[in-house]
Amino acid sequence: MSKFILLGLILTVPSIFGEKFRFDNYALYKILPKNLGEIKFLQGLYESDNRFDFWTVPGPFAEFVNVLSSPEHRNDLETFLVAHDIDYEIPQFNLQDAIDREAVKPYVRSDLTTMGWDSYYDLDAIYAWMDDLAKEYPSIVTIIIGGTTFEGRQIKGVKISHGTGRRIIFLEGGIHAREWISPATVTYITNELLTSDNEETVAAARDFDWYIFPVTNPDGYVYSHSTFRMWRKNRRPVRDTFGVDLNRNWNNNWLVVGASSDETRDDYAGHGPFSEPETRTLSTYLASIGDKIDLYLSFHSYGHLLLLPFGNTTEPLANYNDSMAIGRRAMGALSVRFGTQYKTGNIAEAIYKATGGSIDWVKETLKVPLVYCYELRDNGTEGFVLPPSEIMPNNLEVMDSLLDMILQARRFGYMSGGFEVRASLSVILMALLAKWLYN
Repeated sequence: MSKFILLGLILTVPSIFGEKFRFDNYALYKILPKNLGEIKFLQGLYESDNRFDFWTVPGPFAEFVNVLSSPEHRNDLETFLVAHDIDYEIPQFNLQDAIDREAVKPYVRSDLTTMGWDSYYDLDAIYAWMDDLAKEYPSIVTIIIGGTTFEGRQIKGVKISHGTGRRIIFLEGGIHAREWISPATVTYITNELLTSDNEETVAAARDFDWYIFPVTNPDGYVYSHSTFRMWRKNRRPVRDTFGVDLNRNWNNNWLVVGASSDETRDDYAGHGPFSEPETRTLSTYLASIGDKIDLYLSFHSYGHLLLLPFGNTTEPLANYNDSMAIGRRAMGALSVRFGTQYKTGNIAEAIYKATGGSIDWVKETLKVPLVYCYELRDNGTEGFVLPPSEIMPNNLEVMDSLLDMILQARRFGYMSGGFEVRASLSVILMALLAKWLYN
């Protein structure tokens, strides 16, 4: 969730000539503000200086702020920080090295119809894999189309169903193109639901209908692979630039706060709510099944956060208290495997005010009982360029939390699936540990 101003050659050369932009000697700064005065200075820099890419917004609760700088402007950034006595680290001196290590590889169908979650995959690979799942599990997996994109691509997903009458769990990934760990997480969950012999996973797969869309911004995701790794928005031409932030374009408090009317910014909200075919068609699809959805999960990166609606206020609206309790206990379960600590809160209280996002619209318009957004690994060292070695640890802990979230939601009376509630001793112990940690 950040701003990026695309100027001059960064915008035009890759687009016109099809060349992949390189981030040689671009440095990632991890800035460590000590007080609100320093945060206010960073906010001013964020709003006024287009030379720097703020990967994280300097909100009032920020423990760190990541900024990417070109080699030409590093001295100016460091001068600003030193002059205001703001501490910083430089975890990456050459972003291109990290990009080169991301190890994107093709999907090759095996007898098990599986990916390996030791690398990232492009859109063609993810779509081919989903098609193979439908062939491998024809009685369980159905290809579904949630919408279309500006460039004419399908927003493709899978439905996993073991019968009729189930309530729905909906997974949305990849709405911000450069957040590659999001589709990697969603595809892993999909695979677990089909192949795992873990008792709780099998129960979750059978007790609900799962509607799963790993990449809801296909055009942007393709562009982030082919041309510009740090691309965030969709690919609509807007005057002299491109793209709308699809997670600021939903018709809920559109353009009220934390979004921009400046088309050059990464948080540009579009010329109106649902102006983009991606959000317009996906929201129509969601509305057609909305009364059956019990749990909606959106996957983003990064920052180790579990976010609730809403982004316009810190008031505890709707079923905030129950949602917080369920979320905190699920994050307790997430922390057990590797010790990763997530913070839980609504958008406005956990990071900063921002409106026009999918989870606020789903919560308020469709009245879905439980709605969350994961901000996945990491915590400011790797940022959007999460090493392949982190994919599986991230996926494993998120799967732990998802199973516990379902268990807690059932205990709070929000989910039943209409079938027998199963909970093995391992999950019960995990839930008790989470309860001890957070109560």
